[in-house]
Amino acid sequence: MVVNRMSRTAEVESVLLSKLHELAGQDGRLPTEAEIAQMFGVSRTTVRSAVGALVARGLVVRRQGMGSFVSQAARITNPLDEALDFSEIIKRNLCCPSVRHINSALVTMDESLATLMNQSDRRALRRHTLFSADLDPVIYCINTIPLWVLPDNLTHEVVANPAISEPLYDFLAQQCNQRVELSRATVWPDLARNVDMAEPVVDALTPVLVIEEVGYNTGGQPVLHSMEYYPGRSMRFELVRRRNVWS
Repeated sequence: MVVNRMSRTAEVESVLLSKLHELAGQDGRLPTEAEIAQMFGVSRTTVRSAVGALVARGLVVRRQGMGSFVSQAARITNPLDEALDFSEIIKRNLCCPSVRHINSALVTMDESLATLMNQSDRRALRRHTLFSADLDPVIYCINTIPLWVLPDNLTHEVVANPAISEPLYDFLAQQCNQRVELSRATVWPDLARNVDMAEPVVDALTPVLVIEEVGYNTGGQPVLHSMEYYPGRSMRFELVRRRNVWS
């Protein structure tokens, strides 16, 4: 099996993304490339490439003679168009996150999910996790990870102790060498009674925002399926919508 290892540039990009708001000044200005290189112990070339990737994603803007600044899009605390770890989303909303692992087990994906994930081997690890903000349940998530993604020595460890797989994106990148490069998501409203919660956390008639995602690694392979349920009005999302004008 070919393993996609996370490059140094990708690592710096990931850390910068998680610390954009901490690093930026009141005017949104980021430290210089030399200062960032010194912070992380990397070359300026690596920093320039990492910042360039954030510019390409619309999260950072470069201003001639002034430096790099956090964009308006990056200042959104809960962006709908960006895949973030749930604890980070909760922190950005100025709440204290907590995680409860409800269960974790080896399963066989049904035919429709295996087709969606383009998997001939239907064996997978599935975990049910509840995320709370200030002890209030705000996100119920079901993650399905194809078994080939997990190193053999980790599979049963995660079943026995799913906490080691959290934060999930970091776990996939650092322990499985499978960085989630992008996710394709579908969003729809529903009621709690219609969704698959192993342990009900809200009343059956509570409105729920459902997000179904498939995460792809840097090689374009599906490595993660997520069903995310956001009950009630606790979580709000923002989205930057661009208007293309054709001349």
